[in-house]
Amino acid sequence: MTQDVKERWAAEIVVHLKDRFGLSVREVMPIDKGWLNVKWKMVTDLGPLFIKYYNPERYKLHTHPERRSAIEKTLQLQHGMSVAGIPCPKVYLYNGQFIQETPSGLFYTVLDWVDGHTSKAGCLNAAQMFELGVATGLMHKWLRSVPPLDKPAWKPDRDVYLREWQGNWEKAQEAGDKTVMEWLRRSQTIVKSVDFRMFESCPTGWLHWDLWVDNILLHGQGLAGIVDFDRMTMAYQEIDVARAVLSGALRDGQMRMETARAFMDGYRGHSEVSQGMLPRAMRMLYLIESIWWLRTEVRSESDLRGLLGRFIEEMHWIEDNWATLPEQLDTI
Repeated sequence: MTQDVKERWAAEIVVHLKDRFGLSVREVMPIDKGWLNVKWKMVTDLGPLFIKYYNPERYKLHTHPERRSAIEKTLQLQHGMSVAGIPCPKVYLYNGQFIQETPSGLFYTVLDWVDGHTSKAGCLNAAQMFELGVATGLMHKWLRSVPPLDKPAWKPDRDVYLREWQGNWEKAQEAGDKTVMEWLRRSQTIVKSVDFRMFESCPTGWLHWDLWVDNILLHGQGLAGIVDFDRMTMAYQEIDVARAVLSGALRDGQMRMETARAFMDGYRGHSEVSQGMLPRAMRMLYLIESIWWLRTEVRSESDLRGLLGRFIEEMHWIEDNWATLPEQLDTI
């Protein structure tokens, strides 16, 4: 999409904000983050706001009303957590809807602006990780009061994994991608060795599902807020714990144990941590994300190569430490 198109969308949303919420926009600043979606900081007469436009190529909200309903649900939950004091942006509501639609059909949402900055992966300090652990523990505690879905959006399943793995393998073979083929040989060996009974006792619940550094805003030595709840669903809350620890504490192939411990100390002050939870969560995260990232088509997407490098590093760390995860992580 061109800059002219983005500016035209912004102008239309500015008019709509005035009509719908009575807000006068004084300044519009694009935010260059996220895949396909367009985001702006818009300074209004009541202060700065965060505006997110939902790209139709990614979400197809016009043709898939169930997706709009799902995002409405996540925005509703985010708003509820914000009101409850959990550090995440409040969402603006109009006529019972959190997703707004302009006359031409642009879907967008309006959120409070959170002053903060993101960190490079693996570079959160102990104080920041402790506050993130507290916020995650409070978030999970609050979400446990939300009625569950009929079934989890995902669950560990060897047969399902290996079917998806086979599709990735065939595409890598077709492309002659020996790098991905080597990754996939390794992942297949690991997953075939897993005793999936270890996951039977995992409690289900609503979770953020994307708790990595790009969605964690910091200030000074602390946490400003957690953002981007679009992927929130019901599965296993401990996945958030593994994702946050990996994203915040794994640096240069080494887990910074004191930093990881700071997160867990903050978390267990508000949510229970059972024996073996963190190593099990890391393995569960691997079952989800190795399928996403160990793929030829992702390696070919230049826009994703930076992300790929980090996530591949994380997957390889889990692989390298698979047998000793309990020994390393149960102590924190």
